[in-house]
Formats: sequence, structure tokens, C-alpha cells
Amino acid sequence: MSKILRVRSATVYKSRDALTYLFNVFTFVGTNPLENRSQRYYRIYHFYSFTVNFICCLFCPLSFHIGYIKLRHVLTNSQLLAAIQNAVQVSGIPIKILVITWYMKRLRHAFEILDALDVNYTRREDLAKIRECVRRCKKIVLIFCFPYYSFELTTIALGVAQNRAPLAAWVPFLDGQRAAWEYWTIVLWDAFVMFFLLCHQLGSDTYPPIFINIIRTHVQLLIARVNRLGRAGALTADEHYEELLGCIRTHVQIVSIAKIVAPVISVTLFTQFATTATTLLNWLGNVEYPENIISLAFFSCQLLQILPCCSSASQLIADCERLPDAIFHCNWVDQDRRFRRAMLFFLQRAQNPIRFSCLKLFNVKLQTSVAIGKFAFSLYTLIEETKVGTDTEK
Repeated sequence: MSKILRVRSATVYKSRDALTYLFNVFTFVGTNPLENRSQRYYRIYHFYSFTVNFICCLFCPLSFHIGYIKLRHVLTNSQLLAAIQNAVQVSGIPIKILVITWYMKRLRHAFEILDALDVNYTRREDLAKIRECVRRCKKIVLIFCFPYYSFELTTIALGVAQNRAPLAAWVPFLDGQRAAWEYWTIVLWDAFVMFFLLCHQLGSDTYPPIFINIIRTHVQLLIARVNRLGRAGALTADEHYEELLGCIRTHVQIVSIAKIVAPVISVTLFTQFATTATTLLNWLGNVEYPENIISLAFFSCQLLQILPCCSSASQLIADCERLPDAIFHCNWVDQDRRFRRAMLFFLQRAQNPIRFSCLKLFNVKLQTSVAIGKFAFSLYTLIEETKVGTDTEK
């Protein structure tokens, strides 16, 4: 974990450095074993991975749902709603874990493509843009940590203050009402489980905005290269043509990175939208003090899980729409026929911006995240009006 939080200072970054913190998180939660290690390392790591992911994928969803069902007569309405929202959110984690683990080799292939893209950039302003992207992506992981683990601290602290199990989850062979040591064992278990569940959430929720930010940066760098096409008077016609072919290859590589991460974003973000809509509806319900403190921390986590990704996706579409304009405004008039033919091919390929979708049902963009909030609020208003009408009839 200390490796994740260590900030390394450097003057020259590679694009792959933007993924360092993200893949460290994947390694910590057992979905990304390090390469070129001993057999003993892999045996220990696979045992560690099986233990952690068995708890997170199988035991925790069952434990959370059994817990609020067994304790429904003991918990208050607010506590029951909080337990249900936790159970719903935890139920989506196994889907994310399985999808990320299944596509991990493809995600690691992005490192090779990023290295190939970096070869094209030696200018100071280009390297500065890559350095800015790397630092921004590292900050995304660190910024996500604050609300996630604030939610854990408030949940554990409030549970201890009220002398109850923080998560209201079922723990076999233990009863917090029976003995003090059993109660504190449950508290420690809840803290341990929440830590690893939130680590999984940290990895699955930060990789979409991180990858989209990397793609955005290389689209912007490509636009800058295209703007310079045909303007260097010292180059020959063959060299201008090679520059154009290099831009076309770069565009193909950028699209290939998008195709690598698209299936993962599609499934995991759809899962996140589904759980977010459910938990937002629950959050708008009958949650009273002090449970509303936990709900506020939980709500901030929900916003982080969808807003940065949707915002970055909208900005990526806007950047991609600038690429055809840059191609059209490059100095193609003074070039030969083969340059113009290649430019027309490039212009045609660049007409379709890079978009991400959720199971091909709807596009990932800022309007989608706003629509989720509107849907939850509208449904809550409808339920409240129905309840008022029922009370009036009575």
C-alpha cells in the first residue's frame, strides 16, 4: 500500500507512468500478479489472491444480504436502509472483479501501445503535456482515496458509538450481543472487509477516467502534430508524406487503446450505473441523523464513481471532433497527390469520435450521469406523492 501512496518526482515521464498507481492497486487486491517473479512468489500470490477475492466476490455479498435480513427486526428504518444500500453496492463488486481479471492481459497490452506512441514526441511542449497527464492520473487515485476511506471511518466510528456492528453483516459463529470479545472481533472484521472492498472499488472506479485521460492527451498531441503537417519548408515531399503516415498510425494506435478498455468500461460502468440509481433512491429515502452522515459520505463516493468518467468521456468526444478540423486546415494545398489522397483517407477515418457505451445501450457522457440523478429523484418524488395520496384516503 505504501507503494501506491509514494509520489515519485521526475522531469521526464512516459505515458505508461500514468497507470502506475492504478496497476499497483490491482496488484494489491490480487488481480494483477507482477511479471518475471519466482515460482514461490506466484504460489503465495495466487493463494493471497484466492483468499481476498473469495471473501470479496462470494462471502461478502451473501454476508451483507443475510445480515440485514436477520437483523431487520433490530435495526431502525434508517439503519436498515443503510444496510440495504451497502448490500446493493457490494453485490456489484464481483461483476467488476471478474471483468477486470478476465481482461487484465489486454489492459497490460496498453503499455506496449503507449510506449510506441511516446516515440513520436520529443518536443518540450509535448513532453510537458505527457507529464501533466501522468500527474493528473496519479492524483485521481489519491483523490478517490479520501471519500472512500472517509466513508469507512464514519461507518466504523458510528457503529462503535451506537454499540452495534458497523455493517450489519452476518458473521458466522459470532454474535455481538453475546460477549464483548465477539463484538470487537466483528468490528475488526468489518473494518478489514471494508478496506479490501473499497480497494477493489478504488481500482474499478479509477481506471475509466485514467484511461480516458490518457487517450485524451494523445488525441490532443495528435491534433498538434496534424496542425504542423506540411508547414516545415525544409522537408521534402517524401518526408511530409511520412509525417502524415505517422499521424495515421498514431490515430490507429489510439483507437486500439480505446478498443482494449471499451469492453471493461462497458460492463463495469453499466453495473455502476445500476447500483448508483438504486442507492441514490435509497439515499433520498427515510435516512435520519446520525445515519445521514454516513449517507452523505456514501453519496460523495457515488458521485466519484460516475461523474469523472462521464465528464472525461464528454471531453474526449469534444477533442476527437477537433481532429477532422485540424486535418482539413493543415497545409495540404502545397503537397502532392499521394499526400492529398492519404489525407482524405485520414479525414474519413477521423470523422467518428471515440465513444464509450454501457452494454451498447447508451453512451457514456456527462448527460447520462445527470439523467441517473434525475431518474432517482423523479422515482422518489412519485413514491412520496403516492404515499401522500394513500395517507389522505385513510
